[in-house]
This record gives sequence, C-alpha cells and structure tokens, in this order.
Amino acid sequence: MRSRRRINWQKIFNFSSFVFLLSCCLWFGGRFIYFYLQNHKSEEVKDNSVTLSSLIIKNENNNSNFKLIKDSYYFTNDSSSNYVSYSNISFRIFKIKNNKIYLISENNLTGLAYGDMVDDYSKSYIYKWLNKDSDDENSGIFENSLNNTDKYLEKYDVCIDKVDDATKVTCNDVYSNANVGLLSITDYANTGGKNSFINNSQYTYLSNRTTENEVWFINDEGKLNTSNGSDIYGVKPVIVLNKDVKSVSGNGTKESPYVIDEENGYFGSYVNLDNDIWRIYEEDDDNVKLMLNDYLKINDENLSYIYSNNNYFHNDTAYGSLAYYLNRTYLNSLSYKDIILESKYSNGVYDISYDYSNILEKTVDTKVSVMSIGNIILNNYDNIWTNTGSSSKNSNVYVLRGNMNISSKGVNNEAFVVPCITISKSNLTKGNGSYDDPYMMVK
Repeated sequence: MRSRRRINWQKIFNFSSFVFLLSCCLWFGGRFIYFYLQNHKSEEVKDNSVTLSSLIIKNENNNSNFKLIKDSYYFTNDSSSNYVSYSNISFRIFKIKNNKIYLISENNLTGLAYGDMVDDYSKSYIYKWLNKDSDDENSGIFENSLNNTDKYLEKYDVCIDKVDDATKVTCNDVYSNANVGLLSITDYANTGGKNSFINNSQYTYLSNRTTENEVWFINDEGKLNTSNGSDIYGVKPVIVLNKDVKSVSGNGTKESPYVIDEENGYFGSYVNLDNDIWRIYEEDDDNVKLMLNDYLKINDENLSYIYSNNNYFHNDTAYGSLAYYLNRTYLNSLSYKDIILESKYSNGVYDISYDYSNILEKTVDTKVSVMSIGNIILNNYDNIWTNTGSSSKNSNVYVLRGNMNISSKGVNNEAFVVPCITISKSNLTKGNGSYDDPYMMVK
C-alpha cells in the first residue's frame, strides 16, 4: 500500500512569500516609475514655460535676420518669425533689449496729424491718442483698448532726439513716461530701413523731429522724409513687453503668432452674424461697436456710393445719401437688424486744429454709420468713406487710403463703404472671438 505524500508547508510558505515580495516590488516599483515620470513631465512643462524673450533668443540663434547690434537683438530685413498677437492685434517684434520685447503694430491703426509745429512730443495729438491721461477723457484711444496693460507692458523710452541728418541719431533725449510710443529713426535703420519688414508701403510717423520741429515719417517707398505735422499720416503704435511675459501658444510665424493673452478681451474680436463677419473696434460696459471685416458688397462687387449731395453731415433722413442707404436699404436687408442698436457715432470736422477730440465730441445718433478719423482702424482698407469732414466751409469728406495717406474727396463723388453697427454684449454667446471661432448670436 502506497503511503500518502505529506504536504510541505515550508515550500508553500516560501513560494507565497516570494509571490508577495515580487508583487510588492512590481507595485511599488511601478508607482515609483509613475511618479518619476509625472515629476519629469512637470519639469518639462516648466522648461516650456520660459520667458518669451529667452525662447526667442534661443530659437533665433542661427537666423541671419536676427542680429545683435550693440546691446540689443534686432529682427531685420524680411524676418518672418517675429509675429505676436496681443489684444487681437497683429504686432511684429523688432527688438529685444535686457529681455524686454519691443513690438510695433504690423499695420497703421489710425491716421492722424501730429500737430502743426508741435515743440513737445508729449503734447502732440498722436501722443494723446496713444496714451491715456486721467484728466482727458478723449486720451488713450489706443491704450484703453489693450488687454491687461499692468500685467504685460512696461514704460517705453521713446527716442525724441531732434535730428536734421537721419544718419546721426544719438537717442540721448528720451521720453520715459509713456506706455505707448512711436518708432525711432535708429530702430527703423537697425531693422533694415526700406528693406525692413516694417516698410509695408504705408505712410507712418516716427518719434523724431528736426530742429525746426518738423516730424520724420516713412513714406510709401520706405524712405524717410519730414512733415510740418499738418499731414495726416499713419500711426503704428510701439509697446514694450516686460521680461516676465511668456507665450501661451504659437511659434512666431504669421500663421501661428506668439500669443501672450491668457484671456482675450472683446476688442479686436471677430463676430459672425448670419455669415457676415464683423470685428469689434470699440466697447463699453454693455455694448460693442463692430466694423464689417470687408467692404460692403452687392453681388460680390464692392459697393461704390456717393456720400451725400450737400455736406459731411450724416443725415439718415436725406434721400440719396450714404447715411440714408445704410439705414434703410442695407439695414432692412439684414436678418439680424432687430439686435442693432441706435448709438452715437462721431461726425465732426478735422481741420486746422488737428485735435481729433473735436471729431469725437461731435456725434450723431444712428443705427448704421461708417468709421471716423480718431477710431482704431483694424483692417487695411483702401478708398473708403469716413464720417469726418475736412472743413465746415466746404463739402469734402476724408477718405481712408490703404497706405494711410488720408485725403479728402467731394461728397458727390463715390468711394467704397465699410459699415459700422452697435450690438449688446449679451448677443455674443457662442465662440471665443478668434477668426476661426468667432462670436456668434444664438438664435
């Protein structure tokens, strides 16, 4: 008779212990690897959160158009990796100094006269338009539109040397009490002058004057010239990002600019109303003003229309006038006409005083209007009517040219039309305001 095999409890214990220890090793080892990778991932995120200036200097190290000139890095000539989107405005980086990033708007954002024979830069009308002053409600049209200036911007040392020879600029004389300024002759030269990306065939004022108080500007050929300040030329604002600013997204190209806003404001955002694309150019607590993102078209052709038969007044009851057409025929053609609010639009005269405040203070109540001198012009339109007369004594109205060489035209002539409307912010309930995902009205 075969004897029964005895169970070896010692071997079972040893095997169970081995399995237990192996399981512990696998569990705790796996957790160790998991937390190590998570921690390493966090370190990589931190590495990707370096300041924008450090990121740019590292990325552009081998770019022949990124040059160290004295104590500053400059983007030069046809640089194409220096785009920044801030406050829904397209800027170009032109300089990095002490890790601060200097930006200039890609296009002119308004057209103004500097001021006839103005001896003090800070008293020029362009300075007033760019920078807010608590004592002047019409100041800071541009600065007031920017998003979180306290977080992103530093004061800009504006070069205001009086220069008679454009090749001899020292920038010993600077104005340091502004958030927004103009480009200097020196910075324009260091970016390549007429070969620079800054030259895009637009008339643009610079910050320097001559000893005779004439103002330097860039003409449509990229050359430097001077004006007595009475000419209406374009304004490309210059701002300085502080050294701590980081990039939220983008790689600096035109298609994917560096984006620094963590949250966008309304200004500059796009709005889709029944497939019509508009853009916000002004806002208050409750409402936004929109400019059509294209010319007004009839059967896919740009509408060309006379302004009026008499003068610059925006009279929406005067048959045959542009104001009448916009507030009758055009308004009634819109499926969303019921959300358009009657609002105040500038309808003044821009004459020898050259103070844009005179235009903004004279208004008309209407539902559909056009842009005015003194407004921020976000798109590069050409040959469009403004709502601004050139004189109270004649029948001419200013027309906005693509190169910002603004000129006047008789009211019974024709020009293209870019309508403006006002709606409540409560209507903007879908989308994020970008071009690809514009605000939309929920029906």
